[in-house]
Amino acid sequence: MRDWSPDDAAWYVDQLADPEIQRFTTERATTTADHFRAALRELGRRADQAGFAITDAASRRLAGNIAAERISEHTAEVSYWVAPGFRGRGLASDALRSMNAWLAEHWQVHEVVLWTHADNIASRRTAERAGFRYRPERDEIRAVGGQMWPACWYSYTADPPPKDSCHLGP
Repeated sequence: MRDWSPDDAAWYVDQLADPEIQRFTTERATTTADHFRAALRELGRRADQAGFAITDAASRRLAGNIAAERISEHTAEVSYWVAPGFRGRGLASDALRSMNAWLAEHWQVHEVVLWTHADNIASRRTAERAGFRYRPERDEIRAVGGQMWPACWYSYTADPPPKDSCHLGP
């Protein structure tokens, strides 16, 4: 992960044309480079939001986006996407783990949550590989871009389990 730069605007906007990003994220295909730079300036002024570029470790090329919003004193919600050509390499799972560490250090959150479209199997697997647990009791139908989406919720907590809980296995 690295900070976004205004120089990244054209790349970011180009990725939004991807059908998978349009199908499974809240990103707007109408976003312009100016919109991106304005959002980046706003991000710099907000203490309750964070956003980073996902990069490929080997090539250092831009590969995706990961963002967080503090939704309560001890909880943050994250979102992410990976550009075509970089999918299936574990970059999003790595970025989620890095974001969890960043959130624990900078915001002292105890829980990180995310939701994904129920049909986005790749995103659901990404969350699970990053240590998030599926929380079916939180599932809901969400209005997104004028459509109703079945949303599956996941949560991550680094807190140790209570001493009176039962754990099986190693």
